[in-house]
Amino acid sequence: MNRSVKIAIITATGVILAAIAGAILQPGWWRSESSSSGPKAEWTIAGTVVDQVTNRGVGQASVTIVGRAETCVTEDNGNFRIKLQGDTPKSGVVRIHVAKRDYIPFDGTTTPTETFVIQLRKEM
Repeated sequence: MNRSVKIAIITATGVILAAIAGAILQPGWWRSESSSSGPKAEWTIAGTVVDQVTNRGVGQASVTIVGRAETCVTEDNGNFRIKLQGDTPKSGVVRIHVAKRDYIPFDGTTTPTETFVIQLRKEM
């Protein structure tokens, strides 16, 4: 083999090794991050759970996003915040369930919001 062929082979080998190293260190360019169920995003659903009669915050109520792992318990003043990460529904709407002992459970829908007020009614 002549000298120019050896240099070409060494250069090509170096380029291939550099490409492999880049793919290992930064896999995002070849690994698809998309999903068929909806865009990846971070949503926030936040607000206050209140007593329907007194309008006072209801603490320790369980707030659940139906069909998802995210859940939380309201603070003593009724405030809650749930961050939804990953696949988001294409419709932009999620179903929310709120339960607290001595209250009738709430089931409803919402979109991302910071000001969701949920009124719970006491059981008779």
